[in-house]
Amino acid sequence: KPIISAVNGAAAGLGLVLALYSDFRLASRSAVFTTAFAKRGLVAEHGVAWILPRIVGAAHATDLLMTSRRVEADEALRMGLVHQLSDATDFRASAHAFAMRLGRDVSPRSLRVMKRQLWEAPFQALAEAVRLANDEMVKSLGSDDFREGVAHFVERRAPAFTGQ
Repeated sequence: KPIISAVNGAAAGLGLVLALYSDFRLASRSAVFTTAFAKRGLVAEHGVAWILPRIVGAAHATDLLMTSRRVEADEALRMGLVHQLSDATDFRASAHAFAMRLGRDVSPRSLRVMKRQLWEAPFQALAEAVRLANDEMVKSLGSDDFREGVAHFVERRAPAFTGQ
């Protein structure tokens, strides 16, 4: 299942770590982010030195970890730390709408397979990743969700995916 973090305030230290392990990070325009570790005499805990560069790139990760500076929401969006921003007044509704669209419009089976692919790919050679993706594509073409994906497109109706 996709994990969505909705940040409407500060995400600092461990709070930021939890958001980083999410599949989607949504934030209000008033949100702020900081690693805080270096300012507390700590190190990059809980694998943050592994995941942060994969999200924002090595240069931004180095900056965020070594300076522990506060990053405002607009900058977080520009560096790829968050996926979308909403005004604080409608933030809860916007985050809820995002989750509902995800649950309604896309195949749970596809999400499940793609999430696994995204987590495993950094540890695979390209040839292995392509081979496994091709195997999964064959399985997808035989799935109920594929049939439903084609049917709802052709019939111009909302999908009714089962995850199968």
